Amino acid sequence: MKKLLVTGGSYAEIPLIEEAKKQGWYVITTGNHRDGLGHQHSDRYIPCDYSNMESICQLAKSEGVEGVVSACNDFSYLSAAYTCEKLSLPGHDPLETAKVIHHKHHFRSMVSSLGIPSPKAILCDTLQGAVSASEAIGFPLVVKPIDLFSGTGVTICKNPMELEDAFYKAKKATRQNSVLLEEFISGDQHGSTMLLKNQKVVWSFFDDEQYYLTPYIVAGASSTTSIDSGISSQLCRDVEKVARYLHLVDGLFHVQFIVDQKNYPMMIDPCRRSPGDLYILLAKYATGTDYPSEIIKAETGIPLSDQYISAQRLIARECIFPKQEGVVKKIHIRQDIEKYIIYRMILAKPGDIVQNAATYKAGILIMEFKDPQKMHYVTEHFHELVTIEMESCCRSE
Repeated sequence: MKKLLVTGGSYAEIPLIEEAKKQGWYVITTGNHRDGLGHQHSDRYIPCDYSNMESICQLAKSEGVEGVVSACNDFSYLSAAYTCEKLSLPGHDPLETAKVIHHKHHFRSMVSSLGIPSPKAILCDTLQGAVSASEAIGFPLVVKPIDLFSGTGVTICKNPMELEDAFYKAKKATRQNSVLLEEFISGDQHGSTMLLKNQKVVWSFFDDEQYYLTPYIVAGASSTTSIDSGISSQLCRDVEKVARYLHLVDGLFHVQFIVDQKNYPMMIDPCRRSPGDLYILLAKYATGTDYPSEIIKAETGIPLSDQYISAQRLIARECIFPKQEGVVKKIHIRQDIEKYIIYRMILAKPGDIVQNAATYKAGILIMEFKDPQKMHYVTEHFHELVTIEMESCCRSE
């Protein structure tokens, strides 16, 4: 059988692993976490740090793999791009192109040169540089690492007194020498995932995002009921402009964006790897297009489909978070929303110690609705309808 390397093996990669096996691949997963749920679905697990490009390349070479698929992680995508470039494997952009997409300061500079509106952004190596940059950008502003995803190390600074802590928080999180100060853009937050073919958008899905304990980490996403055709068309045109400029290979392009006060979709965080937290299943259920299948085909050099289904079902994907730190006892799902659930993945185990409620995902539910008002109600009140019973870490005997 042909060997495929997936540069990860968490629960987020399970749909990709299962689809690759359907397509006839012998799937090898990797990463430092031996207990990743994805490894249980692959044919073989080989420990390796997926953020180490040389190690991943050597693993792929020694195993004689014929394809590499990125996990839902920016570091794993860069390693996949590097490996495919070095071993002349298909399906990924050259490493330098991948860095432009996945390193925020490069992307901001590039879209600005193309005349695509984007937040003002300044790269800073020192706190003194950050102070100067903040004076040029103005408050509020966002301080973030240039190389991380999922809100890690990100802070919204409302005034100069918050800048120092935010700078060092981002500095501690990044593997680079610099952090990014960025203009804070107010507006509705959304995501879109697309398929590119010959630098043209041939399929797309748009969502409305929900947040819970922090404004930096997406807690849920649902089929959009607020993005009109003018906004979606404009974002697709901007993505195609980027694709032509960078000569992007066929495959996925995912981007978080904000609709600003001028009703313009401003790209914030793009990527070319699969979005996490089972987003690819959200897109699949919402549109009828087998998105995981298309990702595997694209990243292994198989031509994408010629036609796509464009059904728009009302689907929501919500992550289950605790309200506070403590010890997990039980997840409670209200009976009146059970009827909407079409897919569930419960990750929490009784006895799990939650040290950070904002980042601990206890599970993921995908739900289908017939009525947009009901979907809005459930997504807005999700953490009242689905709760986690907790107990204190410091119980008295």
